[in-house]
Amino acid sequence: MIKILIIVLSLFSNAVFASDEKSGRYFEDQPDVTDEPQVHFIYLLNKDSEDREWDINGKMEKELLEANEKMFEMTKGKQKFRYDMREDGKMDISFVRFDKQYKGNYGMNYPDAYLTKLGFNSPNKLYFAWVDVGHRDGGQGSVHHGYIFLKSKHNPTTKKRILITLHELMHVNGFAWACTRGNKNGHKTGTIIGGPEGGDKYKLGSLYNHKDPTCPDFKDSVFLEPTSSSPFNPVYLKCAMAAEVGRGISPDSNYEWRDRYSHKKLKKIKKKRTWCTYNRYKEFNSF
Repeated sequence: MIKILIIVLSLFSNAVFASDEKSGRYFEDQPDVTDEPQVHFIYLLNKDSEDREWDINGKMEKELLEANEKMFEMTKGKQKFRYDMREDGKMDISFVRFDKQYKGNYGMNYPDAYLTKLGFNSPNKLYFAWVDVGHRDGGQGSVHHGYIFLKSKHNPTTKKRILITLHELMHVNGFAWACTRGNKNGHKTGTIIGGPEGGDKYKLGSLYNHKDPTCPDFKDSVFLEPTSSSPFNPVYLKCAMAAEVGRGISPDSNYEWRDRYSHKKLKKIKKKRTWCTYNRYKEFNSF
């Protein structure tokens, strides 16, 4: 009886249909080939979404590898993202289906909570979902979790999907920080993080190698390889900030971020714009 109960609870923890079980598909993060921080990708479906098999037909992997080569170009051949890989040399892409139907243009609160509850919650990983639904936005992202919407009018081509993926991955790394030169509401105009104001420009500008040690520099993110000589983890940094104003849970309550990043604009933490997704599900009573 106990064994049967465990199986039933497992089935309800992730709304997977029998038809979703396909060769080469994984519903959980697979064993890592490195202990280094890395970016893990998810193919996420609504409860009734058609399964177009982007996680197993090679299409998602191909475009994400192209995106990383674009990042390599933008850093002038110095760095790119460290992707989560499987032991067989393929990208580790997880499959997740929501446990309830969502209609309209939802925000990140429930997806963040649902994914962290399922275990996509390591502070040493960034999680990025390609969501096979329509949406008014091309993508969304904040430190630890990010999304693009494959059926959005903003993502009709490979080029657009790569652009918005890189844009949102910058948000998932914390950029633009309040102290970033040219920051405007979390964006750096005229760069990959510029969004509508930046257009389709593949530029990093003052996000990368900006020479100000008091403000986070993208080159120092632990999710890039090779790792810089002075790395920082945006999950620990942003979540420590959020915990200070009651908008998140820090992986390390003793994380002393102010000792390193002393820029005056970082010291003025605003509650309404500071939060993180680490252990997000614990803030929802329904979980």
